[in-house]
Amino acid sequence: MSDYHLAYQIVVGLLRKGDDVLLVRQQGPEDVVPNWALPGGAVEQGELLTGALAREVREETGLSVVNLGPLLYSLQHVNANTNEAVVVFVFEVSQWEGELQSADPQQVVMEARFMSTAEALDKLQQQLPWRVMREPLLAHLRGEAQPGAVWLYRRLEGHADDELVLSIGGHAADGLQPPKRGKQTKPKTGTASKSRRKE
Repeated sequence: MSDYHLAYQIVVGLLRKGDDVLLVRQQGPEDVVPNWALPGGAVEQGELLTGALAREVREETGLSVVNLGPLLYSLQHVNANTNEAVVVFVFEVSQWEGELQSADPQQVVMEARFMSTAEALDKLQQQLPWRVMREPLLAHLRGEAQPGAVWLYRRLEGHADDELVLSIGGHAADGLQPPKRGKQTKPKTGTASKSRRKE
């Protein structure tokens, strides 16, 4: 039986104003430099995803979530070094109200700003250091991933880097589609043999 446990769940929101995207500039206690990301954070004990997202958006940006849109994508990260698994849910916030004003109680968020998708892509590409956060978000904003895509990552024991195990509905440009099961055998010409697939 595996010793892995779900360390925590994270919920994140994508807010738009016209063609602009809302990003927050943040720097945690272990971050060497600030980075840009979508607003969101850990789900607290007893919270539903919807309540957690509303709280995180309000704390980090000052905006109130009025209506939640569809689930844009989700991801799982399993870390063999810590025996922990993390699950992230990213939702579209279809309606919001208020004025930008961060009130982050942890004082991690330094700024919240709407910016063009092109600028957001540039900042995320250059400044978001974690592959598991950066890769699915860039694919979504570029239109390379289907709504509801699932991304599965893991970090092997003794390794410092994360690897993408499977992307369901993710972009195909980098070969991230689910691998085919089994091996297809091509029948020989002029015979009655049938192709068989090993399960």
